[in-house]
Amino acid sequence: MESDIKILEFRPEAAPEALWTAYFDHSEAMHREIDPQDPLLGRERHRAMLLVAFKAPYVSRRLYLALTPGGEAAGLASVSTETPRSPSYQDNKHLGNLNLSVLPGYRGRGLGWRLLNHVISELAVKEPAVAELMSPVVLEPGKKFCGKLGAKMALAHAENRLYVKDIDWAMVEHWAAEGRRRNPGTTVLTVGIIPEEDIKDYSEAYTEAMNQQPFGEISMKITVTPEQIRVGEKECLETGAEDTVIYTREANGAVSGLTETAYLKDSPHKVRQMLTGVRLKYRGRGLGKLLKALMLLEIRAKHPGVKYVVTGNADSNAPMLAINNALGFKKHLPILFYKLKLPVPGGR
Repeated sequence: MESDIKILEFRPEAAPEALWTAYFDHSEAMHREIDPQDPLLGRERHRAMLLVAFKAPYVSRRLYLALTPGGEAAGLASVSTETPRSPSYQDNKHLGNLNLSVLPGYRGRGLGWRLLNHVISELAVKEPAVAELMSPVVLEPGKKFCGKLGAKMALAHAENRLYVKDIDWAMVEHWAAEGRRRNPGTTVLTVGIIPEEDIKDYSEAYTEAMNQQPFGEISMKITVTPEQIRVGEKECLETGAEDTVIYTREANGAVSGLTETAYLKDSPHKVRQMLTGVRLKYRGRGLGKLLKALMLLEIRAKHPGVKYVVTGNADSNAPMLAINNALGFKKHLPILFYKLKLPVPGGR
């Protein structure tokens, strides 16, 4: 009976082991449904990463489990918002990021509505500035649920993959050589920690690159400071992630472009390629291709066992998709971002 299901907040730092087990069981079941060929992350590493994420000073996170009398997490909802410490807070305080899932056996019975209304009630008290929820959706039941809510599809996105066995290494090496030839006065740096002399300009280049991405119908603006970058570097060390940044520095000392990757020894089959961008005034010189090529060559040298590189792109991000498509990236997992204005009428 759905009436016997209780919704409670899951606090990672204080949760008993039974709740951790319920959380892991649910998360892993959803992962297998969404991407069955992608190996699961080990529970201890997953736990460590979640504990670090919940301590982040610039983002507030809340997570709720819908527990059956037998202790199974039939549903899960997590919501994150920027805190007043975030430099983007004034621009984004209206926006909450929602992830909501219900196990197949419990769908179509109103549990999603209950979870959503619980989240909205909590936000009304604890985060009253939130006026919109943004939610990524992969599965068809989630799309139907968003349709019933009257949520608007705001951005078409995808997880794209490049399998190492399919890479044209001769082309990659050509891109790297050609990029260096066209930019003789540009220095390329490969680091895990951004040098202090570059951190300010790097943060400005990072901010510009982040805001070059299409956000569709989602109203947001991102500002990244040197302090945030240092916090992120510290979090990588705490979670065991190996974060590699390749960036270009012009003769005048300005950071012109960057790309970053994350690698976990616990998931040795893949590398996650995150932000890549070139500042507007330095475009047209092949820096994007240079950075992407050097990133792949770095992965080949450091992680020869990697099977594929994962990245996320908006379907409307034509400049980056042109480079990725030429390299052989293929769409693996379509993701639709929906925008839901608050309040939402209750019901089923």
